[in-house]
This record gives sequence, structure tokens and C-alpha cells, in this order.
Amino acid sequence: MSQPIIALIILAITIVLFIWEPVPIVVTAIGASLAFAYTGIIKITDVFTGYNSTTIILLAGMMVLGSSLFHTGITDVIGQKMVKITGKNERNIILATLIVSCLISGVCSNIGVMVAMAPLVTAMCISAGVGPSRSLLALLFGAQFGGFLTLVGVGSNASAASVMSQMGYQPFGFFTITPFGIAVCILGTLYFTFIGSKFIPDTGYIPEFADTEKKELNKKKAVIASVTMLCVLVVIAMNPKNVPMHIAAVVGALVVVGTKCMSVKDAIHAIDWNCLVLVGSLTAISTGVQNSGAGDAMAKMILNILGEHPNTFMITTVIFFAAALLTQVMSNIPTILLFLPIGFSIAQSINVSPYAVAMVITLAGAASYATPFAAPQNMMTVGWTRYKFSDFVKIGIPMVLITYLVVVILIPIFMPY
Repeated sequence: MSQPIIALIILAITIVLFIWEPVPIVVTAIGASLAFAYTGIIKITDVFTGYNSTTIILLAGMMVLGSSLFHTGITDVIGQKMVKITGKNERNIILATLIVSCLISGVCSNIGVMVAMAPLVTAMCISAGVGPSRSLLALLFGAQFGGFLTLVGVGSNASAASVMSQMGYQPFGFFTITPFGIAVCILGTLYFTFIGSKFIPDTGYIPEFADTEKKELNKKKAVIASVTMLCVLVVIAMNPKNVPMHIAAVVGALVVVGTKCMSVKDAIHAIDWNCLVLVGSLTAISTGVQNSGAGDAMAKMILNILGEHPNTFMITTVIFFAAALLTQVMSNIPTILLFLPIGFSIAQSINVSPYAVAMVITLAGAASYATPFAAPQNMMTVGWTRYKFSDFVKIGIPMVLITYLVVVILIPIFMPY
């Protein structure tokens, strides 16, 4: 049996188990990683490489930092003040979360934005007397929408520019993607707020970082925790080479524990280990799909479907859905790294602009909405909310279609073939 077939079988079983949940999803995720290894698709040594990543360290550090705001009592104060603006209406909280996360994610890492905003969003929901799960999922979607606003909004955008440069093409400029991003942000925010949020339940789950008894405000410790969080966010936004995001998060966590804003025991409790295990397992699953050759097989299928003289609508549709489908199971950066060279070959063979094809792939590759393992931040949100695979499918597929609609309408205007 060929490796692409084996990989698809493992993936299909994983998806079924994610939906059915006869065992905890962390067991399924790690089991899938082991299956890819023991069928020879990835190396045995690569099964747990995802846990030796800066993303895991960043998440753990920011979870401790976020929890320190709860332990010092400042989140109750902030939550109450924010609720005065939004009211206790969950829809208003979701809308505010989407708008703010969209704007900030245009210039900051979406994972950084999420781990920074999650404590505040959770506190706002608790103060309003509503469950935080829908609002935390809105935070995920808002951060993903905002990633389309600039070249640095999400790592896959910069990866696309890098591949273009390596292949001898002029890379996209900082704001080349912006018109598409603005449309995605507006339509996506309206969709999630007024339609999409109705597709998913309130799970009633409170994230580990907020799972603490209500604390009285300790002004001195609250100032320390707040200033530390602010400093870490500034470093994350500036992203200096000598102080990576994960280092800033760890230093911040050390400060809040060292100044006794929270105890070591509280810090360990604040880390959502279920979330970290899920995020870490994503690397092996993504690598398995990539190594199997399933992506190459899909590329050949695309060329066969397009034929020799396709129209521009057919080009956009086939390439978009091929990349969007693959990114739901292989993550955005690997999808774009795989598809861009193929896209340029397709553009040359059918004599259309390679830049239009590259933009379609970049936008489709980052449309990671419809499965939990489409991106690390999706897995992280599963840990925070306990949403199931089916919940992501229900709310994510319409968002993929909205992104497709944006591409079909705006490509001929801003980047014609």
C-alpha cells in the first residue's frame, strides 16, 4: 500500500475518533503521531519533536502570565469595566473581541495576540455571567482574520513572500494582501457575530488559567502583574531578534512568580497541559501528511482538472479549494510551502500571472478554520474551550466559503490574471 493511501487512512481514522471521542482527543492525537511513525512515514525520533518547540514554551509562559492577572484580582476589575462598555450581552462581547483581535493581529503574531487577550476575554465573560467558550473561539477567528491584513499578520504570509523571493519573483509588499484582509475581517466578523456563533454551544468550560477562586484586589501585586504583561506584549509586538517571543513570555512568568504574585504551585496549575499536548502533537500529524506525498498527488490532480485552457474562475476555484482542503489537515505554512512552487508551474503552463495564483494560494492556505488541527492556535483553543471536531466543521466551513468569495471577487480587481 502506498504512503499517500496509508496517510489518508490514518487521517480518516483520526478524524472519526475526533468526532466520536470514544477516547480523549489527546490520546487520539498522540496515537496518530505514533501511527505515522510506525508506518514509516515519519521517523520515530520525530514523534515528539513538536513538544520541543518555541510555541509550546510561549504558550506555557503566557498561560502563567495570564493567570497572574486572575490571582492578583486585576482581571475582575478589568472585566467589570469592559462589561460597562459591552454590557452583559454575549453578542456584544463576541463583537468587541473580534474587532480588537482583528486589529492587533494585523501587526502581531496571532498566537501572541490570543494568549495575551484570552485572560481579558475570559474575565469579561465571567463578569457578564456568560460562558467564555464562544468568545474565546471568536478570539481565534478574529486573530486569524487579522492575519490577512498585512504581510506579517500570520507566519504563512511571510513564508509565501520568502518562497517567491527564492524562486526569483518579486515578493508581495507589506500591504499587498490588505484589500483581501479588510474584506475577510468585515465579512468574517459579521458572520461569526450574527450567524456562526449560533452553530456552536456554550461548553461551560473555564480555562485552566482562569480556574481559580475569586481573589481580592492586591494593588501592589496587580501593578506588577499588569506592567509585566504589558512589557511582554511590547516585546512580542516589536519581536527583536535577540529576545524571541517565547523568551519574553518565560521572563514574564519568572517575574510574576518571583515577586509572589502567584505561587509555583499556582503557576503549574495555570498551564493547560491538555492544550500543550494537543499543540505538540500537531507537528507529527502535519509532517506525516506532508512526507506521505499526498500533497504532490493533489497537485497532479489539479493539473488534470484544469486542462490546457482553463478560464480564470476555474483556476481560482480549483487552486483555492485544493489548498484550503490541505491546510485543514497539514497546517498553513507547510501547505503554502508545498503549493507555491506547484502554483508557479501551473501559472507558467497555462500562461497566467504567477502573482494572482500566489495570492490565491496564500489566502487559501491561511484559511485554517474548519478543523482543530488546521493550526496550532486551533488546537490551543480546543484546550481552552473543549469544542469538538464537529463544532469546528460547522462554524469553519462557511468561513472558508466566505474567504473563497472574497478571493473570487477581489482577485480580478487587485491582482488580475
